[in-house]
Amino acid sequence: MIKPCWKPSVEGDGGRRGRDGSHQGRDLNGRVDGLLWYKDLGYHVNGEFSMAVIQANGLLENHSQVESGPLSSLDSGPHGTFIGVYDGHGGSETARFVNENLFVNLK
Repeated sequence: MIKPCWKPSVEGDGGRRGRDGSHQGRDLNGRVDGLLWYKDLGYHVNGEFSMAVIQANGLLENHSQVESGPLSSLDSGPHGTFIGVYDGHGGSETARFVNENLFVNLK
């Protein structure tokens, strides 16, 4: 569920590679420990970042999103980072819908 949030931040990020071509210091999928999800190190256009999500119950109604790169439909457009945190008070489907559609329509 959270993995799509990271895809724009890690693909083509220019991260360091070892001699074998593997990425060094990069955690593509994050880690899960009970109700804690965390990503140790990721890259975006302005540097490195870390993130953690802690949920109080087994069903996470909230969604979050991190988009880094062009903030318009043109690759040459303004660049930056868009961060969205959508609470699930309207239900998990509402938060999921906003997560999947807001940035695409703003861009």
